[in-house]
Amino acid sequence: MESLSDRLRGRGFSPAITWWEIASYGPLIVIAFVMRLWDVGVRAMHHDESLHALYSWNLFNDLNYQHNPMMHGPFQFEANAAIFYIFGDSDVTARLLYVVMGTVLVAMPFLLRKRIGQLGAVFTAALLTISPAMLYFSRFARNDILMAVWAFGLVISMWRYLDEGKDRYLYFSAALMALALATKESAYLVIGTLGLFLALQVGVPMLARLLQPVEIEGVSPPVAIGRVVKTLWSSYSQGFDLSIISRSSAYLLLLITVTLPLWSAFAAIVQDTPLWSWTNLVLAAPEGHVFIGAPVGGAKVIAFLIIVGLGGLGGLAGYRWNWSVWWKSALIFWIVWVLLYTTFGTNFFPGIRSGIWNSLGYWVVQQGEARGGQPWYYYFVITSIYEYLPLLAGAIAGVFYLRKRDQFSLFLVYWPAVTFVLYTIASEKMPWLLVNITLPLIVLSGRFLAAIVERIEWRSLMRNGGLLVIAAVPIFVVLLWQLAFFEPTQRNAINILLPLALAGVLLGMAASGFYVARRLGHETFGAVALVSLVAMMIVLTVRTGWIASYQNGDTPVEMIVYTQTSPDITRLLDTIEETGAGNAIPLTIDQTSGFTWPWAWYMRSATNVNFPSYGGSSVVSNPGAPIVVVHSQNQDAADEGLRGQYTQGERIKHRWWFPESTYRNLTPTKFVKAIFDRESWRRTMNYWLNREGVSDRLGSEDSYVYFEQGFQQNFSARP
Repeated sequence: MESLSDRLRGRGFSPAITWWEIASYGPLIVIAFVMRLWDVGVRAMHHDESLHALYSWNLFNDLNYQHNPMMHGPFQFEANAAIFYIFGDSDVTARLLYVVMGTVLVAMPFLLRKRIGQLGAVFTAALLTISPAMLYFSRFARNDILMAVWAFGLVISMWRYLDEGKDRYLYFSAALMALALATKESAYLVIGTLGLFLALQVGVPMLARLLQPVEIEGVSPPVAIGRVVKTLWSSYSQGFDLSIISRSSAYLLLLITVTLPLWSAFAAIVQDTPLWSWTNLVLAAPEGHVFIGAPVGGAKVIAFLIIVGLGGLGGLAGYRWNWSVWWKSALIFWIVWVLLYTTFGTNFFPGIRSGIWNSLGYWVVQQGEARGGQPWYYYFVITSIYEYLPLLAGAIAGVFYLRKRDQFSLFLVYWPAVTFVLYTIASEKMPWLLVNITLPLIVLSGRFLAAIVERIEWRSLMRNGGLLVIAAVPIFVVLLWQLAFFEPTQRNAINILLPLALAGVLLGMAASGFYVARRLGHETFGAVALVSLVAMMIVLTVRTGWIASYQNGDTPVEMIVYTQTSPDITRLLDTIEETGAGNAIPLTIDQTSGFTWPWAWYMRSATNVNFPSYGGSSVVSNPGAPIVVVHSQNQDAADEGLRGQYTQGERIKHRWWFPESTYRNLTPTKFVKAIFDRESWRRTMNYWLNREGVSDRLGSEDSYVYFEQGFQQNFSARP
């Protein structure tokens, strides 16, 4: 049953800010910022990070930037350029935007406290602070953490509008949608997810009301379908009065109509089907074209007509709904969008053309590429490794809130479920996309855990010995772990008696737990046990995030690290720095296999860097630089060409990656077999807890570094 506080929140009443909330958010925000900023410049720049940083630096230096959908939206480049202008350019400032936005994300649950409760908002903020995925990608120069802020902002604005009906939340939403669409194309998934929820919320009751008088019992299926269609058509023919629609309908209308022209490139999904292929018109150019995703030739006219038609349709709907609100929302959206895509007017028509069609068209075409080639169960694996706390709590909360069935509770279940499905269906699966799945899981978990804590009668619990349960649960789990993976080194009395003793203790604890559960009530006992289990998982989560972000931040024993620039590169950079020559030192770097990155970022101010593309026998004998870096496939030619003038080449890892063979090709048969295989459990748990078992299987693509004879250096690829 819905509580009084829930009903008040649903009507827009906001609880007063308490001292304990202020005392909670302040330290959480400070801790989050310190965690995200600490040693943020130490890790080697990832390929994508260096690309984003260099293009931002180019914009900062000479305003030379044009939107390229391959690198997603322009926002991060323009924001980074502003940061470089204020704080200078470095690895730290290249990641500062993401540090700040990751910290902002931690503060945002406060804005949703009407709905998730005061304690629920604090719990959500705490989970966002310690989340391994949120922490790692708040220290990583990719735009996924930015998208988390925009997505959460949209959710907050939507529910505050549904509760309060104030127009300002529509204006905030318009600006947030523009920022999201100028950040990354995953914005379409966010808008579509919210739109589908509202459509179901509005459409299901409407259909039920319209079809209630339709009699279909005792008639054939064709007759029943005919009656349903006739009723719906009659209702449609009478028209709808958009001026008196519900708040849910109004917000849905805003999501659709304001952004409608930007959905135009979805038309390209039919270009390779019989429906369109006969025209020989290309709505979105495929891989190999200069402008991937752009319309070609006569298709440009079709694209223009689609854009104008959808824009006009959206404007007409807005006019019929509430023109004074709609035009302001549309103006806010398009001002923000145009300013960002045209880089504040410096790239006007190309920026608009690229943003309004190519942006989405590129990713429609790229879906067939399936970058990463990950299996369909990829997010089940990586979520279990890093976000096991919100995954477990969210799964339990989903069952709990589906039974409660109020609209907000249903949304909290719907949001992570649909997000998980969408990213599982999407052909491109990457670890940084875990941010999008983790956010709704954490919001769901934060509200649920707060509800559990608030329902426990703590004073009664203390009187009945219930607090012992909190200490007993982690002890029980640890002892069970020890028994399950006990491996005697030799057969003797101790190794025989120890597992028997462990089993006896566990049985005794289970019997005691059954007795305490009868005294407390099974519901209270389950709630306390869950709180204790979550407390233990919080400790493990902090440990997981710490190891992933600080200990293994550029070492791909972490699945979340994926493919990463090796620390050998930063050690070579330190060697160059130690020469004292700075950016004036000549360098030759073989750009075979994309080895330009991240060197192009690191050498951005250098004037004597050469990036030749060597073949198997084209390494010149006198490259004119005291340091030469050659791709490993060109080693033989380098050894021959540089012999006598340079030292023996030392092998360094340029980029290395997680051994994906550890989780690929998993079939139902293999999975079931592994469940009953103790050794499989041991290997899995050793990796889950200590990242053991993969370090000797890391993949890498390497270089050889050569130093001119007599060049003073003390380089070693090994730490």
